[in-house]
Amino acid sequence: MQATQKEGFWRSGFRRLNEAFRWDNPTVGYYRMPDLEEQLEEARREWRYAKLYFNCVTEPDLIDHAVLNLGAAEKKYIYLLKQAKATGLNVKPAMANR
Repeated sequence: MQATQKEGFWRSGFRRLNEAFRWDNPTVGYYRMPDLEEQLEEARREWRYAKLYFNCVTEPDLIDHAVLNLGAAEKKYIYLLKQAKATGLNVKPAMANR
């Protein structure tokens, strides 16, 4: 590459970066909070994985962790389920023995 081509390459790269990270760019630093349905589905998945982990763990030191993890995941799911019902969201609760 010649010197002018290199300068053009770097300038266009810096220009693209500058446009992407401008302070007035509304998408920079934007985080979309998951809606209640997404949170509920994620909590159901966490609860299912916690049950699987609890059923598979054999080390005595990890059994306590599995019990606490399972309890926390279940409580989180039940809390979000109550929130969904309170807001009128029509959701079908997951079966406890799945």
